[in-house]
Amino acid sequence: MAKKGATSETPSSPGSSGTASAEVKTKLTAASAKRVAHQQSPARKGTSEAESLCDNARNNCRRPFPSFEAWPRSLDSYLTEILTESPGSEREAIASIRRSHPQFSESLIWSRIVYLRLTDRKRPPYHKHEWTAVEDEIIRNEYGRSRASSHEAIEKIRAKHPDWSRHSIIWRARALGLTQRRELPYQTWTPALDDLLLSLQGCQPETIAKRLGCTKESAVGRLRRLGWGAEFFGGFKTKDLVRDLRVPETAVERWVRLGWLQRKRGRITEESLRWLCRYHPEEIPFETLAPEARNWVVRSLGYARATLAQSSGRTKA
Repeated sequence: MAKKGATSETPSSPGSSGTASAEVKTKLTAASAKRVAHQQSPARKGTSEAESLCDNARNNCRRPFPSFEAWPRSLDSYLTEILTESPGSEREAIASIRRSHPQFSESLIWSRIVYLRLTDRKRPPYHKHEWTAVEDEIIRNEYGRSRASSHEAIEKIRAKHPDWSRHSIIWRARALGLTQRRELPYQTWTPALDDLLLSLQGCQPETIAKRLGCTKESAVGRLRRLGWGAEFFGGFKTKDLVRDLRVPETAVERWVRLGWLQRKRGRITEESLRWLCRYHPEEIPFETLAPEARNWVVRSLGYARATLAQSSGRTKA
């Protein structure tokens, strides 16, 4: 007699064993679905995205070698022999294989060299061009006279050799001694030099270059990076004179046409405005000016001083 609470084991029939296996499969399927749902839950969403980004970055960094299916194994021993006896002769090895096997590109041969670990270079060797007297004559006749002539010389050579780079032609001109050398070293701008440069506001680029010991181009370029334009060197715009002198724009343009006012870098120079105020004071409506403008044209620009000097018997330039 079986005890109370105990389960009696009965032999399973073939049909019942199939049912049991089906139940096990159902449980495994449910467990796997729960595991996938747990991996895709919000708590692990950030982690899975970060892992996927890292995997993509690693895959992008791995640059697979091109297919070597048509590569004959005999060339491996040839490459090994050349690069072992003469390290650093990758260019010669590539050219030698290209002569006997022109169907293989230079990039494919280089990839094979890297694959066999026969080089320590990080990039393929540069092309070595065969320069003739014709190309050298083009460079000597046209390169270095001006920027336009140098550009034309480069384009003429590239028309004859489309696979040559501009950089290689420039290096050839440098080897022939046709490039212009800088008379002054490159200017290293420091905060102290920037302060000295800004203290020269109102001076012309020639004066600034002389005082700082640099080129005009360097000084103008540094001012441009500091946010200054042509107004740094002094002068006035047409609208400035229209506003301060209370004259129409047509009057300012007429003064320019007559040669009384001069423009430099698109701005009217202070010297020419001073000349106008001294020798043609009748052109400026002095009575209508504001008190600040009257003080400015009299004290800074010398308004009517030449007339007063001539009336007193003195000449003043």
